[in-house]
Amino acid sequence: MVHTKDKHGDLKETSMPYSSNGDCIHIMQRTSIGQRLLLALAKQPNAKVFFDHKLVACDLPSKTATFENVKWQGRDGEVVEAENTKVTETHSKDVGRRKSVSFDYIIGADGAHSAIRKHLMRETNVDYNQKYVDVLWCDFYLPTDNKGNRKLDATHLHVWPDKERVFIVLPENDGSARGGMVAPVEEFRRLTEHPEELEDFFHASYPGVIPNLLSAESAKEQFFRRDHLSLMSIKCGKIGYGDSCVLLGDSSHTMPPFYGMGMNTGLEDVRVLFEQFIDPAHREDVYASIDTFCPKGVTKSYTRYRIPDVQAMTDIACNHFEELKEGVPGPTTVARKKVESKLQKHAPSLDYVPMYSRIVFGHERFSVALRKDATQKMIFTGVLATLCAFCLAVLVQAGAGLV
Repeated sequence: MVHTKDKHGDLKETSMPYSSNGDCIHIMQRTSIGQRLLLALAKQPNAKVFFDHKLVACDLPSKTATFENVKWQGRDGEVVEAENTKVTETHSKDVGRRKSVSFDYIIGADGAHSAIRKHLMRETNVDYNQKYVDVLWCDFYLPTDNKGNRKLDATHLHVWPDKERVFIVLPENDGSARGGMVAPVEEFRRLTEHPEELEDFFHASYPGVIPNLLSAESAKEQFFRRDHLSLMSIKCGKIGYGDSCVLLGDSSHTMPPFYGMGMNTGLEDVRVLFEQFIDPAHREDVYASIDTFCPKGVTKSYTRYRIPDVQAMTDIACNHFEELKEGVPGPTTVARKKVESKLQKHAPSLDYVPMYSRIVFGHERFSVALRKDATQKMIFTGVLATLCAFCLAVLVQAGAGLV
């Protein structure tokens, strides 16, 4: 749902379906998914979960990782040190608060600022690209009304576009909603220095958010209390080392949240690695040891296959910000999307499908989806140019006949 103002200055809502097939998106918070995965992992008989251990060194050639017990400072100022528990019974060496552990295979799923990636880059040459988007993100919590009712339609993702900035709202299951304010870095700095301008900024850029969803006081309190987060993209030319290490999730590809595919891409990393590489390799090599987690050559095959896809998805997420800022697309874009939706619904054999549907509602490779979308754009542009040339020729001929 795109929220704007009409030519009379009244609030306007424009509903834009995700696809012509009635597809929908189910939303969950990352923290909730992470908690559920940890609970599921803890129930596995062959898994051990350790908290408060920081990776401080990783020697990939010798397959040794060193962890350190970390100290946390509680809200009351008390410093709490993690229990000095053994990491393993047979493969650890304790030296003070540090423990060295031998491993057969290590998966770096430790986020955008990955420690495993840092150590991998010390062992091998890695083409690495980190790029910041010149905007900041600030989270907002949008409560229900006094009766506990929703303030927004729960069947839509809500967007307030405004040139170089955008406000995005995702409804929650409990009736509340989570919002994200995206604006240029300089604008955040100006508002931080001049808090009295924040309410007018919301009225001008995100009409209706104040007071329909947030009070001016709540918006100001949250803006100054919450972190102003940088958004960046990361691409890696290598995401594996020999047969002993692989990077998954944000450690191997970081993207801004505009397409909603960051965590989904990470989860797909796991599915692709196991379904298409590790599991088939185990089935094919009947003589492989059952204790071998990742058969020889699998990591190299996976990384060669996966890198083009995650880099394509990163580009797609970065480019989608331009669409969000635009809000309601221009007539050419609208026409192309309508043509794609009609062909997808009435002529599926042509495989003429919008890129969003290919990526979000299917399992097509991201690099293939991006390539097909480029082809469809070229076809549409060519057909449109031909029609315009034909119409112009008809008009010229008609005009010549009148002379």
